[in-house]
Amino acid sequence: MPLSLLPLIGAVALTACTAGPPDQEIYDPDEAANRKVHAFNKALDRNLVAPVARGYGKAVPVRADKAINNLANHLAIPGEIVNSTLQLNFEDVVINTIRFATNTVFGLGGLFDFATAAGMEEDVDTDFGKTLAVYGIPEGRYLEVPVFGPRTERETYGIVVDYLLDPLGSFLPASAQKVTYPLYVVDKLGDRNEYDDAISGVLYESEDSYATARSIYLQNRRFDIGGTVNLDDLEDPYAN
Repeated sequence: MPLSLLPLIGAVALTACTAGPPDQEIYDPDEAANRKVHAFNKALDRNLVAPVARGYGKAVPVRADKAINNLANHLAIPGEIVNSTLQLNFEDVVINTIRFATNTVFGLGGLFDFATAAGMEEDVDTDFGKTLAVYGIPEGRYLEVPVFGPRTERETYGIVVDYLLDPLGSFLPASAQKVTYPLYVVDKLGDRNEYDDAISGVLYESEDSYATARSIYLQNRRFDIGGTVNLDDLEDPYAN
């Protein structure tokens, strides 16, 4: 299937979905199934991800972890440039293009964030889920995805398209691509370790971790996309 058709197919599929209530409310018709997946994800985190992440934090020097994070962020920029272009946000295209070129040349291929040290604007984080939002595709239902955790229906389609349309896949040799995906995994382990207190607090100290995680995720995602957030609609009814 030509990759150029995937965004259209995703958009049509999302439009065909039941839009549900406005995006400021929680639309979770699959809550029973989502809670089972949430329980699986919690068990996976408790028994594998969190222990490995903490071990990573103890074993890997801070500077090395920072370099890994820099490189992972750097390799994500070409995809962000593609999405900013699709969103017709050419200011962000320019910012990210300049940062990518600067860190590629002066930051040893992205290991060092020379652009930030030089006072350049921060890179603009975007994805195809946000691109769909720009074109009015509804958020759809809330989903808890195995391994990946909280998502919306719109974002789930977006993640698939981002993966398939990543321009690095066309330019990097196969040997380099084999390193790219493990790099992203290691970077996420670093994030899990860095935010251990906050994540563990949500998962293991909330009276209802599913409702709390859902509330936090939707609030942050909607704010990130640029909408306003009604906290009354998103508060955790089971929180202490």
